[in-house]
Amino acid sequence: MKTSLLLALAFCFIGASARAQNARPPRIVSPEIEAGQKVTFRLRAPKAAEVVLQGQWAKQPVPMTRDADGVWSIAVENTPAGIWEYSFTVDGLNVLDPGNPALKPQREPGKSILHIPSTPPAPWDWQDVPHGTVHVHDYQSKALGRQRELWVYTPPGYESEASKKFPVLVLQHGSGDNQQTWVQHGKANWILDNLIAQGKARPMVMVMLDGHPLGATGFNDPAKRGAAMEAFQSELFDDALPLIKSLYRVETDAAHRAIAGLSMGGGQSLTVGLGNPDRFAWVGAFSAAPLSPESAQKFLADPAAANAKLRLLWIGVGKDDFLRQRNEDFVAALKEKGIHHEWVLSEGGHSWPVWRQYLSDFAPLLFTDAK
Repeated sequence: MKTSLLLALAFCFIGASARAQNARPPRIVSPEIEAGQKVTFRLRAPKAAEVVLQGQWAKQPVPMTRDADGVWSIAVENTPAGIWEYSFTVDGLNVLDPGNPALKPQREPGKSILHIPSTPPAPWDWQDVPHGTVHVHDYQSKALGRQRELWVYTPPGYESEASKKFPVLVLQHGSGDNQQTWVQHGKANWILDNLIAQGKARPMVMVMLDGHPLGATGFNDPAKRGAAMEAFQSELFDDALPLIKSLYRVETDAAHRAIAGLSMGGGQSLTVGLGNPDRFAWVGAFSAAPLSPESAQKFLADPAAANAKLRLLWIGVGKDDFLRQRNEDFVAALKEKGIHHEWVLSEGGHSWPVWRQYLSDFAPLLFTDAK
């Protein structure tokens, strides 16, 4: 009797559970990419009064339409190829796309990622070529006294070429992003894979640090900016580069070491790279925040030394970038002092479509024989 009662209760529980599962609303597909680059975005929000799509490819937000089941949707025709950030605004609140696992890595994630490949493929698109490996390292930072993480890319063939050493590119993200962003959103590993396969770039090891060693730093506070820059340089020199040297087959002289970055990371690259030409002979600045005044003054004071030690100083910014004037002022100072550099004023603003192209243009120039 007791056994029969337990079985009956079990069957009742299973039946109730099955009914509950059957009552769940169907899974929403978002984003759904169709032929002709038509993309449909969907979000279930039955109690929302207004839902708007915010897409990086468009200048204006697009209102979405609600159906009888409380699902909001919008079909965007002829979405341009590229890797785009987007999100929903639900009654004024920014919301990630819950149907899309691809998120832009940030200190406070707020954007989903839409990737529409180009025809023919762009440097940041997946191509059927030999691919390198992305490694993740946790370490105890001596400079900061706490646990940290960095990402490392090794090129195709690294594992099989046991005696070969490789040059190093330190590649830094911008404010609000982290050590994952150049891979997950910038596709830096695919860019190098494709350039190496085409014979346009030398195989290299790429290192990406978290550029926020002291957490969020207010740009309006020079003291905090200075402290963050000093902490970044200490972590790079005392922790990251020694770690890379101990674990990877890398060249360690300045002629085989580059540093580049975007926005905040560009300012870090200029400050650290130009301030330490005995460590870095190749420096790239993508829509860069300005280097520290002290470093700028010291660097500009000795043009002969700069030209003797630097193999490449590459500076690029978009015509619509809010940092354009600061970059143009720095380039004007370089010209006045006769310091060799490459200057690119491109289309676009302060955004990842610009920076992916800059890396695609910058990487082939690295570690070449020409000065």
